[in-house]
Amino acid sequence: MDNRGGYLGLFISFIVISQLILGYLNRAYGAVNNFDETLQDELKAIATKHDILIKGLDKTREISARPLIQGSLQEQLQGLLINFNYVFIHAADSGIKEVLILSQKKAAPEIPDQIILNTTRKGNHHLVQVAVQGPNYASVGVSLLVDTGASLVVLPASIIPRLGFSSGQLENQKIQTANGLLDASIGQLNSLKIGAAIIYGVNAAFIADNLLGANGLLGMNVLGRYLVTINDQQNLITLSRQR
Repeated sequence: MDNRGGYLGLFISFIVISQLILGYLNRAYGAVNNFDETLQDELKAIATKHDILIKGLDKTREISARPLIQGSLQEQLQGLLINFNYVFIHAADSGIKEVLILSQKKAAPEIPDQIILNTTRKGNHHLVQVAVQGPNYASVGVSLLVDTGASLVVLPASIIPRLGFSSGQLENQKIQTANGLLDASIGQLNSLKIGAAIIYGVNAAFIADNLLGANGLLGMNVLGRYLVTINDQQNLITLSRQR
């Protein structure tokens, strides 16, 4: 009888301790990852904690919460937004002050191994012809300067109506250019066609025509997908797919 009472006491103690441990683990894990939440809830909590502005949160409303990785604010945001196209805007002290969530990423399309394009010379620069599509799927042909110093494709603001962008589909911000800081509207093209390649979901900056000049820029968010070889003698540019 006494032994059974002792065993019962030990069993009850084991149950109580187990429940306490499970409760602690659930609270600790839930503080980092609450999978009943949405990605929008996670991002709102981070924005409040770090006093930053996150635009485009509505695009994350239906997405399940993701595990929050350990690391810096930038690393945490990069982990949460791994399936989105976004832009970080930094303050003067290099910290993140604003995040622009542009859209969800689309599956990467097949890209030809090599594209050879004829170019038109403009001084020391090369111009190529591309076709861009906006939200209305209308195709607009533009001449772009090949510019490995530009992070984004840059287009004249005058073609925004032809591409079908609404004001809600563009984010206004200042971008650094060779001519200093300029006002730009950032949006996502439905596609950009260069040679035989069609690249979907390309982000572009729209700048006032009088500030941009006659031509837009083909930036590294397209060129960076390739090894770029320029033949000045034959006015050719070869884009070789990187492995």
